Amino acid sequence: MKKLAIGCGVVMLAVGVTVIAIGYYGYFKLRGTVTQFAEFAKLPEIEREVRVKAPFTPPASGDLTASQLDRLMEVQKRVRDRLGENAAAFERTYKSLGEKKQTTAADLPALLSAYRDLAAMWLDAKRTQVAALNDAGLSLDEYRWIRGAAYQAIGAPFVDVDFARIAADAMKGVQTSPPGTFDGAFRGTASAANQKLAEKFKKQLEDNLALASFGL
Repeated sequence: MKKLAIGCGVVMLAVGVTVIAIGYYGYFKLRGTVTQFAEFAKLPEIEREVRVKAPFTPPASGDLTASQLDRLMEVQKRVRDRLGENAAAFERTYKSLGEKKQTTAADLPALLSAYRDLAAMWLDAKRTQVAALNDAGLSLDEYRWIRGAAYQAIGAPFVDVDFARIAADAMKGVQTSPPGTFDGAFRGTASAANQKLAEKFKKQLEDNLALASFGL
Protein backbone atom coordinates (compact mmCIF):
# COMPACT_ATOMS: atom_id res chain seq x y z
CA MET A 1 0.00 0.00 0.00
CA LYS A 2 1.29 3.45 -0.88
CA LYS A 3 1.89 5.96 1.84
CA LEU A 4 -0.17 8.93 2.85
CA ALA A 5 2.26 11.81 3.19
CA ILE A 6 1.21 14.34 5.79
CA GLY A 7 3.15 17.54 6.31
CA CYS A 8 3.30 21.31 6.23
CA GLY A 9 -0.29 21.50 7.44
CA VAL A 10 -1.65 19.79 4.29
CA VAL A 11 -2.53 16.15 3.68
CA MET A 12 -1.21 14.90 0.32
CA LEU A 13 -2.43 11.64 -1.24
CA ALA A 14 0.00 9.27 -2.94
CA VAL A 15 -1.29 6.88 -5.60
CA GLY A 16 -3.17 3.87 -4.32
CA VAL A 17 -3.94 4.92 -0.74
CA THR A 18 -6.94 3.20 0.86
CA VAL A 19 -8.69 3.69 4.18
CA ILE A 20 -8.43 -0.01 5.00
CA ALA A 21 -5.29 0.65 7.02
CA ILE A 22 -7.27 2.86 9.38
CA GLY A 23 -9.60 -0.04 10.01
CA TYR A 24 -7.08 -2.78 10.76
CA TYR A 25 -4.30 -0.77 12.40
CA GLY A 26 -6.35 2.04 13.89
CA TYR A 27 -8.90 -0.35 15.33
CA PHE A 28 -6.34 -2.35 17.30
CA LYS A 29 -4.52 0.76 18.51
CA LEU A 30 -7.68 2.56 19.52
CA ARG A 31 -9.11 -0.54 21.17
CA GLY A 32 -6.09 -0.43 23.46
CA THR A 33 -6.78 3.23 24.19
CA VAL A 34 -10.40 2.51 25.11
CA THR A 35 -9.22 -0.19 27.49
CA GLN A 36 -6.42 1.82 29.08
CA PHE A 37 -8.06 5.24 29.05
CA ALA A 38 -11.62 4.74 30.30
CA GLU A 39 -12.63 8.31 29.51
CA PHE A 40 -12.24 7.58 25.82
CA ALA A 41 -15.09 5.09 26.01
CA LYS A 42 -17.40 8.06 26.65
CA LEU A 43 -16.77 9.47 23.18
CA PRO A 44 -19.88 7.98 21.50
CA GLU A 45 -21.96 9.28 24.42
CA ILE A 46 -20.41 12.74 24.06
CA GLU A 47 -21.35 12.89 20.39
CA ARG A 48 -24.90 11.78 21.18
CA GLU A 49 -25.28 15.05 23.08
CA VAL A 50 -25.46 16.94 19.79
CA ARG A 51 -29.08 18.10 19.79
CA VAL A 52 -29.70 18.30 16.04
CA LYS A 53 -29.95 14.70 14.92
CA ALA A 54 -31.99 15.02 11.73
CA PRO A 55 -30.27 13.57 8.65
CA PHE A 56 -28.52 16.19 6.55
CA THR A 57 -28.86 16.13 2.79
CA PRO A 58 -26.20 18.20 1.01
CA PRO A 59 -27.59 20.62 -1.59
CA ALA A 60 -27.57 19.35 -5.17
CA SER A 61 -25.49 22.36 -6.17
CA GLY A 62 -22.84 21.56 -3.58
CA ASP A 63 -22.74 25.23 -2.67
CA LEU A 64 -22.07 26.49 0.84
CA THR A 65 -23.96 29.40 2.33
CA ALA A 66 -22.30 32.31 4.11
CA SER A 67 -24.17 31.29 7.27
CA GLN A 68 -22.81 27.74 7.14
CA LEU A 69 -19.26 28.95 6.70
CA ASP A 70 -19.61 31.47 9.50
CA ARG A 71 -20.86 28.76 11.84
CA LEU A 72 -18.01 26.43 10.85
CA MET A 73 -15.49 29.13 11.69
CA GLU A 74 -17.19 29.84 15.02
CA VAL A 75 -17.12 26.16 16.02
CA GLN A 76 -13.46 25.83 15.03
CA LYS A 77 -12.60 29.03 16.90
CA ARG A 78 -14.23 27.80 20.10
CA VAL A 79 -12.41 24.49 19.88
CA ARG A 80 -9.10 26.22 19.25
CA ASP A 81 -9.70 28.74 22.04
CA ARG A 82 -10.50 25.88 24.42
CA LEU A 83 -7.28 24.11 23.48
CA GLY A 84 -5.29 27.31 23.89
CA GLU A 85 -1.58 26.59 23.77
CA ASN A 86 -2.39 22.88 23.52
CA ALA A 87 -3.52 23.42 19.91
CA ALA A 88 0.16 23.61 19.04
CA ALA A 89 0.61 20.05 20.32
CA PHE A 90 -1.85 18.77 17.72
CA GLU A 91 -0.14 20.78 15.00
CA ARG A 92 3.33 19.53 15.95
CA THR A 93 2.12 15.95 16.16
CA TYR A 94 0.29 16.23 12.86
CA LYS A 95 3.27 17.85 11.15
CA SER A 96 5.62 15.18 12.50
CA LEU A 97 3.77 12.57 10.46
CA GLY A 98 5.13 14.19 7.32
CA GLU A 99 8.66 13.51 8.54
CA LYS A 100 8.08 9.77 8.67
CA LYS A 101 9.11 7.70 5.66
CA GLN A 102 6.04 5.50 5.87
CA THR A 103 3.02 7.41 7.13
CA THR A 104 -0.50 6.15 6.64
CA ALA A 105 -3.96 7.33 7.55
CA ALA A 106 -3.84 4.85 10.42
CA ASP A 107 -1.37 7.06 12.24
CA LEU A 108 -4.11 9.52 13.21
CA PRO A 109 -6.05 7.22 15.57
CA ALA A 110 -2.79 5.58 16.60
CA LEU A 111 -1.50 8.92 17.86
CA LEU A 112 -4.37 9.23 20.31
CA SER A 113 -3.49 5.78 21.54
CA ALA A 114 0.21 6.59 21.93
CA TYR A 115 -0.16 9.86 23.79
CA ARG A 116 -2.49 9.82 26.78
CA ASP A 117 -2.20 13.60 27.29
CA LEU A 118 -3.10 14.19 23.66
CA ALA A 119 -6.15 11.93 24.02
CA ALA A 120 -7.29 13.84 27.12
CA MET A 121 -6.91 17.18 25.34
CA TRP A 122 -8.75 15.83 22.34
CA LEU A 123 -11.71 14.63 24.42
CA ASP A 124 -11.97 18.02 26.10
CA ALA A 125 -11.92 19.66 22.67
CA LYS A 126 -14.61 17.25 21.48
CA ARG A 127 -16.90 18.30 24.34
CA THR A 128 -16.33 21.93 23.37
CA GLN A 129 -17.12 21.10 19.75
CA VAL A 130 -20.41 19.46 20.74
CA ALA A 131 -21.42 22.50 22.83
CA ALA A 132 -20.51 24.80 19.93
CA LEU A 133 -22.51 22.69 17.47
CA ASN A 134 -25.56 22.95 19.73
CA ASP A 135 -25.20 26.72 19.96
CA ALA A 136 -24.81 26.91 16.17
CA GLY A 137 -27.81 24.65 15.54
CA LEU A 138 -25.73 22.17 13.53
CA SER A 139 -25.81 18.39 13.38
CA LEU A 140 -22.56 16.44 13.15
CA ASP A 141 -23.46 15.43 9.60
CA GLU A 142 -24.00 18.99 8.44
CA TYR A 143 -20.87 20.19 10.23
CA ARG A 144 -18.76 17.53 8.56
CA TRP A 145 -20.20 18.39 5.17
CA ILE A 146 -19.56 22.12 5.64
CA ARG A 147 -16.01 21.44 6.86
CA GLY A 148 -15.28 19.18 3.91
CA ALA A 149 -16.71 21.64 1.40
CA ALA A 150 -14.72 24.50 2.95
CA TYR A 151 -11.43 22.64 2.70
CA GLN A 152 -12.31 21.56 -0.81
CA ALA A 153 -12.84 25.23 -1.65
CA ILE A 154 -9.33 26.19 -0.52
CA GLY A 155 -7.75 23.15 -2.18
CA ALA A 156 -6.75 21.37 1.05
CA PRO A 157 -7.30 17.58 1.27
CA PHE A 158 -7.51 15.72 4.57
CA VAL A 159 -8.55 12.36 5.99
CA ASP A 160 -11.64 12.52 8.19
CA VAL A 161 -11.41 9.66 10.70
CA ASP A 162 -14.56 8.80 12.63
CA PHE A 163 -13.00 8.31 16.07
CA ALA A 164 -16.36 7.97 17.83
CA ARG A 165 -17.35 5.09 15.60
CA ILE A 166 -14.00 3.38 16.01
CA ALA A 167 -14.29 3.73 19.81
CA ALA A 168 -17.85 2.37 19.82
CA ASP A 169 -16.88 -0.59 17.65
CA ALA A 170 -13.73 -1.22 19.70
CA MET A 171 -15.87 -1.53 22.83
CA LYS A 172 -18.02 -4.07 21.00
CA GLY A 173 -14.96 -5.95 19.78
CA VAL A 174 -15.64 -5.39 16.11
CA GLN A 175 -13.58 -3.72 13.39
CA THR A 176 -14.77 -0.43 11.96
CA SER A 177 -15.16 -0.44 8.18
CA PRO A 178 -14.87 2.04 6.68
CA PRO A 179 -13.59 4.08 9.64
CA GLY A 180 -12.90 7.27 7.74
CA THR A 181 -13.18 9.10 4.46
CA PHE A 182 -11.02 11.22 2.21
CA ASP A 183 -12.40 14.74 2.37
CA GLY A 184 -11.72 18.34 1.45
CA ALA A 185 -9.94 18.66 -1.89
CA PHE A 186 -10.15 14.87 -2.29
CA ARG A 187 -13.72 15.60 -3.43
CA GLY A 188 -12.41 17.31 -6.56
CA THR A 189 -12.52 20.91 -7.66
CA ALA A 190 -14.89 23.16 -5.74
CA SER A 191 -17.37 25.48 -7.40
CA ALA A 192 -16.29 29.04 -8.08
CA ALA A 193 -18.94 30.22 -5.62
CA ASN A 194 -17.50 28.11 -2.80
CA GLN A 195 -13.95 29.16 -3.62
CA LYS A 196 -14.91 32.83 -3.47
CA LEU A 197 -16.84 32.37 -0.22
CA ALA A 198 -14.03 30.48 1.53
CA GLU A 199 -11.17 32.67 0.33
CA LYS A 200 -11.43 35.16 3.18
CA PHE A 201 -11.18 32.33 5.73
CA LYS A 202 -8.32 30.51 4.00
CA LYS A 203 -5.70 31.32 6.62
CA GLN A 204 -7.92 30.26 9.54
CA LEU A 205 -8.93 27.06 7.76
CA GLU A 206 -5.31 26.19 7.04
CA ASP A 207 -4.37 26.88 10.65
CA ASN A 208 -7.11 24.47 11.77
CA LEU A 209 -6.38 21.69 9.28
CA ALA A 210 -4.66 19.54 11.89
CA LEU A 211 -7.74 19.79 14.12
CA ALA A 212 -10.03 18.92 11.19
CA SER A 213 -7.99 15.79 10.53
CA PHE A 214 -8.56 14.76 14.15
CA GLY A 215 -12.32 15.17 13.66
CA LEU A 216 -12.59 18.58 15.30
